[in-house]
Formats: sequence, structure tokens, C-alpha cells
Amino acid sequence: MDNKEMVIIKIMGDISEIVDIDSKKLRAVLDEAFNGYTIGKESYELVVSDLQEKISYFLASKKIDSVKSNTLYNYNLKLQHFANTVVKPANMITTHDIRYYLAILAKTKNLKESSMVSTMSVLKSFFSWLCNEEIIERDPMKKIKTPSINKKDLRKALTPEELEKVKNSCGDLREKALVEFLSSSGCRISEVQQLNIDDLDMHERSVTVLGKGDKKRTVYFSARAKLFISEYLESRKDKTPALFVSNRNPHGRLGVRGLQLIVKKLGEEAGIKSAIHPHLLRHTFATLAINAGMDITVIQSLLGHESVATTQIYATMNKDHIKSEYRKLIS
Repeated sequence: MDNKEMVIIKIMGDISEIVDIDSKKLRAVLDEAFNGYTIGKESYELVVSDLQEKISYFLASKKIDSVKSNTLYNYNLKLQHFANTVVKPANMITTHDIRYYLAILAKTKNLKESSMVSTMSVLKSFFSWLCNEEIIERDPMKKIKTPSINKKDLRKALTPEELEKVKNSCGDLREKALVEFLSSSGCRISEVQQLNIDDLDMHERSVTVLGKGDKKRTVYFSARAKLFISEYLESRKDKTPALFVSNRNPHGRLGVRGLQLIVKKLGEEAGIKSAIHPHLLRHTFATLAINAGMDITVIQSLLGHESVATTQIYATMNKDHIKSEYRKLIS
């Protein structure tokens, strides 16, 4: 993005805060007004930013609070991008600076609503911490409201047919074992990534996982998952204790990102237009379970949700099932 474009975005953001105006018409006026002009970039050579130091303190504090490593990684990724864009000392950053940053982010990254909400959430956590620790006097995120995600915009669960397509696209035993385990257990990918072979009770087809807040719960997996896991483990020549490992030497434990990429690739090979990810298989498990008549509180326990309201978001019954259940009882 060139300097002129950044200035136009900044002006549009400022004006939209004051008056309700047609953004397309405003854009056309600004494009015409700046036509023929070259805008130089302000030099930041003499500006000393302490954001890197503050980010390090923040992450260290969160680590002490037992925040998981993948969450810390996400925090660091988003905050580093912010620090590289807004080059100012922490106590000089204003609400205007953050609105400007979010406008640039929306323009250049073309983020989904959920991704933008995630970025804003990280910034809120960071600046709230700085304020609470009295490192800065005012929280610049306080006036910025995080938009709520419309539940209608959430990705629907896979249909049984789509799930079968994903399963049929599996090319090796590792992929088959992973998809069957995820879709029949409802586990989070972070929970699966931590599992060791010895954790599984193959006789009971169960395993105890460590979920959010370091809470343990027992989940179960299908006979088909047991079959593919057994065949996958028998095919392995390594001595790595992890349940899912890399196909390459030294066959180390697969990371969360590695597992996500496997599922994404399978979705693409299955010809499903929307992106397929591990959490969608968890969502699908919950939806299919409730549509099959499983009690919502049982699903809540299996998913590890503290509130049944959260389970209801993931396990939304479709209209056909509601109609079918109604007609069973009322003629």
C-alpha cells in the first residue's frame, strides 16, 4: 500500500467517526483531490519505540498465568505486526493510532470478521494489561468496541455426505486415523496434538485429554477410529511416544499447525468449497450427535464446555430434525 492510499484511508476513518457519509462517494472525491500529488512518508528514524520490550513483558506475564504456548504464539504474531506498523512508544499510542492500524489491516489483509475480532481481542488484552500494570496512563483500546460475530455467519457443520468426502480423500493411515479420531471424539486440535500413544485405552476406546484451563476430561472414539489408529501405529517404525508424528525422520511430534494443514489439504482434495479445519470437525461431531438424539448435557461434557449455552452454538439443530422430532410426538 502506497503513502497516498494510507492517507486516504486515514481521512476516511476520521470522517466516518464524525458524520455518516457514503464511503464510495467520499473515496471518489479523495481520489480526485489527491490526483497528481505524491505523498512522502514520515521518517521514524528518531522515534524510539518501546513496544518490543513491553510485548516481551506481557508475554512473560501471560506465561506465568499458564496461558498455553499456541495462544502465546498467536499473541506474539499479532502484537509484532502491530509494533512494526505503529512505531511509537506505548504511552504515546492513541485510540486514533489503533483505529488507523485496524483500517490498514482491513484494507491490506482482507481479514474475515472473526480474524479481525481476534486481533482486536489481543490488542485489548495487551493494552488493558499495560494500563493495569500502570505502564501507561490510559487504555487506548477502551473506546474501541469489538464487534460481535453474527452466529448466522458461522460456518455450518459438514453434512454427513461432506464428512464422507473428507474421509474418502485420506491417502494414508495417518490421515485416516486423524480424521476419524477428530470427527468421532470432538476433541480440540490442541488436545489431540498433546496425546501420546500410551494415553489411549484401546479396549474402552477412550482417552483422557487436557483441555482449556488445564481441565481433564474423558472422551471416546469410534470403532473405525480404533481400527485406523491401530493400523497406523503398526505401520510406524519410530519410537516417538506421540500419537501423531511427522512422516520424515526423526518422526517428531506433529505441531498444531501441521495437523491443521493435513485437514485443510483433505478438504481441498475432497472438493469442498469452504475451508475445512479441525474445529469444523469438532463442530460437526457436536451437530451430528445432537441430531442423532444425544443429550445436550452429555455433549457439553464430551466437548469440555463450562456452559451448555456454548454447546448449543456448536450443536445447532437443523430445521428438518426439529420438524421430525415434533411429528414423532405431536400429530
